[in-house]
Amino acid sequence: MLLPISLKKFSVIFLMGTVLGLTACEKSSKTVEQNSEISSDDQIMKELNSDPIKNFAKTPDDLHDLTLLTQYDESFSQISDEMEDELMKLREEGKLTDEFATQRKRDNIQSALNMLKELEMKTEQGRYIQGLMYQYWDNQSQIYREKNQAADGELKNPSDSVKGLGQFIHAQEQLGHWQEQYPELQKTRQP
Repeated sequence: MLLPISLKKFSVIFLMGTVLGLTACEKSSKTVEQNSEISSDDQIMKELNSDPIKNFAKTPDDLHDLTLLTQYDESFSQISDEMEDELMKLREEGKLTDEFATQRKRDNIQSALNMLKELEMKTEQGRYIQGLMYQYWDNQSQIYREKNQAADGELKNPSDSVKGLGQFIHAQEQLGHWQEQYPELQKTRQP
C-alpha cells in the first residue's frame, strides 16, 4: 500500500511550497541570457524526475527497517503539519514575520536531519532510503544557510532549491514499494 494520501499531499505541498518559495525569491530585475544551456524551468523539471524503483532482496531485518522508516515518516509528517498549521494561524492573525517563518522551516529541516541520523538501519534498502532522504534535507539546510548569508537574502541560483527533490520523491516511492511487500506491517498500523 502506498503512503497515506494525506502524507503524499503534505509531502508534495511542502516540497513544492519550499521550491516555489525559494525560486520566487529571485529578483525580477535579474535577466537571464537567452542562450543559456538549460533554462531554470528545464533544470527544475530535470530535477523532479525520479529514478525507477530499485529491487532489493528480502531480508530478515526488513520489518525492523520498515517500521523505523514508517515511524520516522509519520512522526515527521505530524511535526511538519503542526508547524504549517501554526504558521497559517499566525499568518491569518497577521502576526507572522518572514524571520519567524524562515526559522521554523529551518527548525523543521534540522528535525528531519536529526531524526534520520538516529535511525539505525540494518538493511541495504533501509540505508538507501535513509540516505536519499538525508541528502535532500541536508541540501535544504544548505539552501537556507546560503539564503541567510546572502546580503540580499536571495539564492545565487534559485534552481538549486529543487536539488535532490527527485531523489526525495524516489525515496518516498521506494518506501511505498517496500511497504507493499509487507502487508502484515500495514495491518498492525491500522486503528
